Amino acid sequence: MKLFPATILCFALSLGSCGQDHDGHGHSESGAHYHAPPHGGVLIELGEHGSGYNLELFLEDQGFLQIFVWDAHVDNLVRIEQANVDLLIPEDNGTQKTIVCTAVADAATGETVGDASLFASSEPRADQLPLKGVIPSIKVIGKTYENIPFEFNVNSVVHDDEN
Repeated sequence: MKLFPATILCFALSLGSCGQDHDGHGHSESGAHYHAPPHGGVLIELGEHGSGYNLELFLEDQGFLQIFVWDAHVDNLVRIEQANVDLLIPEDNGTQKTIVCTAVADAATGETVGDASLFASSEPRADQLPLKGVIPSIKVIGKTYENIPFEFNVNSVVHDDEN
């Protein structure tokens, strides 16, 4: 039966994926698996691939920095209990600047401070790019991640409505 080897090959190839079919997933030119940031920002992986979470840094139209909390495969937003997510940015003089992104309440989704998946800076940050620093601590579903390095130069994708 000639169909049998083809079936085995298809099954073996499917095992090489991250376990699910997802929109926005693919492979880079180097063949590495990646997840596309849903808003066109920059993803920061928390924990091991596929078992942790992701943060998406995004600069919205008015220049405010936003942080979205995503599940392991960047399919679903994840609400966390923190009221703020801090970013520590080293200054040239040896000090650190703190950018505080506060939880965004949304009546449409029922999200509140202490139960939110979106955080935003209180001041525009577009004129301060690029940003490079660490997120000192973030707790997602009972797991604490510390000293998460990040670099954010610009959103990874420019949407048609932003031109």
